[in-house]
Amino acid sequence: MAKKEAINSKLVEVEYENDGKKAVLSFVSDETGSLYEVNFNKQRYNQDDKSWFDDEEQAQRVEDWSKEYFDTDFDHLSDKIDIVLPVYVYEKFNSLWESEQIAKFTLDDVDDFFKTKITNIVDNGHAILIRFEHNDEVHESKMTYGKYVESLSKWFPNPQKHEKVMNKFEDKFGIPFAKADTLIGKEITVEIKKAFDKFAYAEIKKLKK
Repeated sequence: MAKKEAINSKLVEVEYENDGKKAVLSFVSDETGSLYEVNFNKQRYNQDDKSWFDDEEQAQRVEDWSKEYFDTDFDHLSDKIDIVLPVYVYEKFNSLWESEQIAKFTLDDVDDFFKTKITNIVDNGHAILIRFEHNDEVHESKMTYGKYVESLSKWFPNPQKHEKVMNKFEDKFGIPFAKADTLIGKEITVEIKKAFDKFAYAEIKKLKK
């Protein structure tokens, strides 16, 4: 997959919304003549009632981004007008850092078999994500050990399930998760399956010894 190219752009405007909890950063590129908006939002979205809510972890992330990219705090981003930064432009959003876009399989892909290679393995705190490329897109197979609590709009790890997933990972790949980095570049066989008659997902077959 071709590496995403960033567009050098100048910060021309900062607008604060939602009682000052969201900053909309407007960048303009002389190269493309286009305007790109980047959102720094201290709130998170609740899918249940379609509303935004305060979140301490997200607010801290935004403060960290403000310091890292602008060397200031969130409330003083407008002091950085005219700073030039690389902006990554995606289909539905823009970002100041490269974001790996994970493609999803559809029900039309069910029963497909193919071989590919592992490109990355990530533990995000509630699942192990084994990533690979197929048809020039990044996909992933998930080994989930957490549960999303709708009322709190947050993932929580399940210690017992975590242990089971770690054992399953070692059984499938032949090594403990602590050595997962050694699997990068390893050839795997993937089958696309169907869950609940609605969702397609990727299952990685057990590696042969």
